[in-house]
Amino acid sequence: MTDLPRQEIEGKLNAHREILVSLLAAAMIGPDTVAGVVENLEQELLPTDGSEDPGLTPSAGYASGAEKSDEIRAILGAARERATAIQRLAGEMPSDQSL
Repeated sequence: MTDLPRQEIEGKLNAHREILVSLLAAAMIGPDTVAGVVENLEQELLPTDGSEDPGLTPSAGYASGAEKSDEIRAILGAARERATAIQRLAGEMPSDQSL
């Protein structure tokens, strides 16, 4: 594995922390709240088209935020893929079997 720059590590850690805190808070409130966690996380993502930072080089604070957004985006994408696979498997399994 290659060495990651400090700001990339910080961004990834912040993303994991944000998702963990969001999930735990939702679980503490109740099961109905968990459904809104994905929507809230998606609203926090920075745009990826470059229009959010008109400068040539982003500041360290922005770069860390961008790393966080990229990591949350990647985690949400992987979660969607897994959820789709689980739903597909559940649909193919007889109703008396569970995951």
